Amino acid sequence: MRRRIFPSILLSLSIFSHLVIAAEGSESFAIRAGRIWTATDGVITDGIIIVKDGKIHAVGKELDVHAEAKILDMSDKDVIPGLIDAHCHVGLSLDIFAEIDETVSAVTPDMQILDAFDPLADDVTKARSSGVTTVMLAPGNKNPIAGQTAIVKLYGNKMNDWALKRKGGVKLSLRDEALMSDRRPTSRAGLMALLREQLNQAKAYKDDEYDPCGEVLKCVADGNVPAYICAYTVDEIASAVTLVDEYGLKAVLIGAEQGDELANVIAERDIPVIYAPLLLFSKDKDLKRVVKLANSGIKLAFSSTAPKTALHDLRTSAILATKYGLSPEVALKSLTIHAAEILRIADRVGSIEKGKDADLVILNGDPLQLTSNIEMVIINGHIVYKRQEE
Repeated sequence: MRRRIFPSILLSLSIFSHLVIAAEGSESFAIRAGRIWTATDGVITDGIIIVKDGKIHAVGKELDVHAEAKILDMSDKDVIPGLIDAHCHVGLSLDIFAEIDETVSAVTPDMQILDAFDPLADDVTKARSSGVTTVMLAPGNKNPIAGQTAIVKLYGNKMNDWALKRKGGVKLSLRDEALMSDRRPTSRAGLMALLREQLNQAKAYKDDEYDPCGEVLKCVADGNVPAYICAYTVDEIASAVTLVDEYGLKAVLIGAEQGDELANVIAERDIPVIYAPLLLFSKDKDLKRVVKLANSGIKLAFSSTAPKTALHDLRTSAILATKYGLSPEVALKSLTIHAAEILRIADRVGSIEKGKDADLVILNGDPLQLTSNIEMVIINGHIVYKRQEE
């Protein structure tokens, strides 16, 4: 992956902050909504959200609103928390597929995906129009140890506004993509041997002589940093569980398309799942798999893996899952608060609660209906998207 010079990113951000459709500064305002889907405290009918300085100041019914406060009348609309895309590759330079993998070396835990992030990229704008306000940027699947993820807000005028976590965790890949003919590993057995070798070295790492790879992997091996393990098939998931058992990793599964076959195993170990996108042309049996995972007590989040799939597929995944038996409550939580909890950012985002960031999505109908359109998106109290302006 080609690294970017960090000051250039800061320069881009200063430009970025002027290009976003921002609300009038960070002034106070109130939203009157037909329904407020809080994600943690049910649905409030005919409610009010008061926003001050980019935060949710209050939410409820019949709240006192300052006489001079600006009021957004959305009394016929639905408001939900900003959507969280728990695994994607948006905004990664002009050639995203060249940026997400560093294939010369199989082990690159010191690589930080945020160094390739371009906040001015077109797909960042598309993500906001799809209701996505926060994403986990991740490396690709071609390296067994692929590098560090980042948790990013899709709006900000300074670094602390948009980079919630520069180092969100380390991604591991057990996919066939990680096997190459001209570089170790070349087989599944070799892949597991390499991962054990690296984790054993990390367990024994001493900081007498600084090694950036060793520093990062030791945090993973000691369970201080989450390991995001990409595994789709039964054999890949079983291998991931083996590593969790052997090393006590604080793991999150990414993909897990056949995870229903091992749902009890995953649930027993309390491993969360960031599920692969569900698509309109997916087979019925595949659309039912995620329901079995949820019914087994596994905490779920959805992902788009954009640009490999379309950004609107994030909400589509939740909608399709409800059609095949997932409860609407769990579906919405998988787009919001559960995703925030899995990514360890629930103190900031994921629900409409007092004190949290004012990240809100306003729709003209039920958020879990395909016919409902996104009318407005607010991040940190700023309007960053209006449907009528398209």
